[in-house]
Amino acid sequence: MKNGTVESRDWPSTLKAKIVRPGASPAVQGYDLHEDLAQHYRFADIVLLALTGELDPAAGTALDVALRFACGTSVADAPTHAATLAKLCGSRVSGIASVAATGLAEQSRAILDEHERIISRLVIGSLNGMAKDFVARSDEERAAVAALRSALGPFVARVPAIGYDIRLDTAIIAVLLGCGLRQREHLEIAFTLARLPIACAEAFAAQTGAFKEYAMNTPAFVYTGAAT
Repeated sequence: MKNGTVESRDWPSTLKAKIVRPGASPAVQGYDLHEDLAQHYRFADIVLLALTGELDPAAGTALDVALRFACGTSVADAPTHAATLAKLCGSRVSGIASVAATGLAEQSRAILDEHERIISRLVIGSLNGMAKDFVARSDEERAAVAALRSALGPFVARVPAIGYDIRLDTAIIAVLLGCGLRQREHLEIAFTLARLPIACAEAFAAQTGAFKEYAMNTPAFVYTGAAT
């Protein structure tokens, strides 16, 4: 039998580790995980190192702050709602976590899609008239952005766009960019990572099969939007 294109090619026989050195003593971007990173750095520092290849303590602190401000999600949000339904239906932890992660990743994609045209402006801190399209939606949100600004401390100087009257998610993106997360996929994973533990915790709090406690009698609604 004649070999095809796949069979006749000389393929590598091993996988190539590009970020993490595998084995009993793993390393992330060349830094020993157990002897160095785990003992002297926080999880946020390791996340930043993995994604950017850089260890920047000030940026790691700011990333930790940004993740805390981004972690808020509730059963009112679709990803957490879906994960809760998975628990009600008896899914295992793997199923619940998968539903939550998939939903959160899609939510993160939508957030970044909405901000795509302003990301380059957030980097340099000059929104060029676009701030009005991302203005804070309430006094409560305005207060949350002020709290984020305060929590950043001296790092706020590296996030010039946060001085505008902007939404919380816009401000968080500005901080992530200031931390060095400049690639779209890095921004999306940061939002997903921040919210996953809380989304799963909310789901785990539901009791399998307790549908009598589920809000079946929701207010009437009507779908709106352009016809397709």
